[in-house]
Amino acid sequence: MSLAPQSATAKRNSAIGLCLTLFMVSFHIGVVPAIMPPLVRSLDSSVGYVQSALVLLSLVTASFAPTSENLSRRLGRQAIFRGGLALFAIGTVLASVSPAMGSFVVSYALITGVAATPLVSIPWALMDKLYDDKAEKIAFLALTLSMVVGGLIGSLAGGLIAFRYSWRLAFPLELCLIPLILYLVKIAPSEPSSEATPIDWVGGCFSFMGLGSTLLGVSLAGELGWWTPKKELFFLNLPLAPFGISIVPILIAAGVVCLGLFGFWQRQQARAGRRSLVSAGLLNRRAFVAGLIVATLHSALITGLSFNLFQFVPPVLGLNSFQTALTVLPYNLAMVVVLIALVKFINLQVPPRRIVQAGLLIEIMGIFILASSIQEGVSRLGLLPALIVLGVGSGLFTSQIGPITYAAASRREKPEATGIFNPLQKVGQALGRGILGTILIAIASTKIVDGTIAELGRDVDPEFRSAAISYLQQAIQTFTKAEMQDLFAQFPTAVQPSLDSIINEAAIAGMRMTLLLIVTVNIICLMLTIRLPRKSLKRQLRSR
Repeated sequence: MSLAPQSATAKRNSAIGLCLTLFMVSFHIGVVPAIMPPLVRSLDSSVGYVQSALVLLSLVTASFAPTSENLSRRLGRQAIFRGGLALFAIGTVLASVSPAMGSFVVSYALITGVAATPLVSIPWALMDKLYDDKAEKIAFLALTLSMVVGGLIGSLAGGLIAFRYSWRLAFPLELCLIPLILYLVKIAPSEPSSEATPIDWVGGCFSFMGLGSTLLGVSLAGELGWWTPKKELFFLNLPLAPFGISIVPILIAAGVVCLGLFGFWQRQQARAGRRSLVSAGLLNRRAFVAGLIVATLHSALITGLSFNLFQFVPPVLGLNSFQTALTVLPYNLAMVVVLIALVKFINLQVPPRRIVQAGLLIEIMGIFILASSIQEGVSRLGLLPALIVLGVGSGLFTSQIGPITYAAASRREKPEATGIFNPLQKVGQALGRGILGTILIAIASTKIVDGTIAELGRDVDPEFRSAAISYLQQAIQTFTKAEMQDLFAQFPTAVQPSLDSIINEAAIAGMRMTLLLIVTVNIICLMLTIRLPRKSLKRQLRSR
């Protein structure tokens, strides 16, 4: 599919508009962690359900990718791109005025999830067609930088607006960019294609149900319990806790079964020579699959770490959401500096795999520094060195993992490669929030309750202990600083002298446990990078 001839100015304007598009989508996602406490309290819900909305957003984006690409071939990318912007605006407005969690999920996760699919995939596909060689590499770095900055500004602006005004005012900010994007982005295929590629609806259904059930189960585990139910749930007056266990393992098991059916269906489609949801050719290439796995695992780890910092910093350092965003800011700034600096060194004959490996090694070092700095009396300044080191490592990794993965695809396959790569990164992000966030809050809540019981020196009924842990988990995720202080003031008088120490030790223990998990999986990622190609940046660009 060829592009209409464009002047250098039109190319530059379109590139800027595409970067602003990814900035807007990243802002939309990055704003949620910063506004989560007031959002949850306003909608009378919990963090578990907000995490589920983030998971669903990623799943909808991933599942709609093949359909979006098919529609782009039929109607032209410009039409689908503009339609995505319009739908994104509608979903964002509806999310900002949602009166309940149900309507928020529909608006934020479903409507904007569908809209975000072309808004995420089309910028990468068009940049690949607009530029070649060094210019293409710089364009990809610009897109990556736009995503990082969008998430950064989203967390800062969202926290400030939610703290001073209302969380409902945070979302409409991003809509100011839509008129500018529509004005700038003029590049489109000269003629829409009449090609009507059949859509694998059955495969899409199996993949959506499989990923959806599994990730929703993981996200709701902290809220509903991994095995023993923490709440009585009903649907049409029917209990949703069969056999006396939580619905979480049921969801996960159902998801695994659906993913197994998805794999079986894809093999059947390939044998029959029919259209399948994913390209067997791409998924049979070692470099593409290796890059995909490493990038997805990394997305889960880094997003989970960022989410946990927003949970850990406020109670331990006594900060609000905006101050927390400022505390985490050095990590994002270090990433931005590294991405900008790499543009100047684009011509160095450095194997991309070495840059990815260096990034992971630096990240591992940064996690160890962070673990050692998280102790009694930790301060914002004490976290600074670790956050900078982590940002440098993430910047090096992020700059190369996308191009090194896309290098396994031909130009004709780039849109499909993007449709697989980008949605899976979002699924990884949702998975990281769900697993690491649940682990942190569960460990901290358990240790606070157990520490209080130990300080009292008395036996407590197991059911009362379990109920106390469950209530504290919800309070940690939804209460303001003042409300948490009021809650802890209600603890027994005998516990009050030791309460601050109990809380800090519990938060530190939870954070260190998640950091240990992150280091372990990071080492696995480092081992998997041996399957990535060894080409230098120059040779890779020449061969494309």
